[in-house]
Amino acid sequence: MNNNKTAIEDIKLISVLVLATLCCLGLAQYLRVQSDKNMFNFLSWDVFLAWVPFILSSIIRYISGKKITKLSLIGIGLLSVVWLFFLPNSAYLFTEILHSFRYLDAQGEARFWFQMDFWYSLTVTFGVAIIGLFLSICSIHQVHRMLNRMMSRVSSMLIIAVIILLSSLGVYIGRFNRWNSWDLLSQPEQILRDLMTDISSGRGILIEFVAILFTIQVFGYAILGLLTARSSK
Repeated sequence: MNNNKTAIEDIKLISVLVLATLCCLGLAQYLRVQSDKNMFNFLSWDVFLAWVPFILSSIIRYISGKKITKLSLIGIGLLSVVWLFFLPNSAYLFTEILHSFRYLDAQGEARFWFQMDFWYSLTVTFGVAIIGLFLSICSIHQVHRMLNRMMSRVSSMLIIAVIILLSSLGVYIGRFNRWNSWDLLSQPEQILRDLMTDISSGRGILIEFVAILFTIQVFGYAILGLLTARSSK
């Protein structure tokens, strides 16, 4: 009975997320047609990448729920590594909010907040930001449940904290240093050099930005945990 209830809740959650994603992409397409500016032309690819970690963690959760064998352990391990590489792409959508102001003339005589294009843009970026954060914390929650079956709760919580921290750092690397997930394999030395440069420069925002995104994800994760605990009673 509990398994059936969980499956139904998962289907409802995925359906809502898919519907919200399609609505945001549809509105972005409408803005492109109306403005003839290729607005949010990048968004479909970014949203696709944001869904990858959730899909991977769902597969990991499914495999870990079956009888564990050596082969399944290897599969879980490999999938977990790939998942960790792609995880920042979900929370990365939070930074898309900046594109609400990208196509507007902030110095013009007309106040941009009286233009409907701005509110449409804000709706799109705010929507994908919420979707991205939700995909991130839901994906992490799935992995956390697997870890709870393998180790103590304290150990699993520490690992989850490190994962959220790495995810926040990954968002910074993607947004400000413009590296992709797969660049960690091809150019790890350059990515590390960029981070060291950002840390050593007194004007860098690395630590503060990562701290902000880490805090947002932790609070989001805590809220999800409370809601999940209530629904399971």
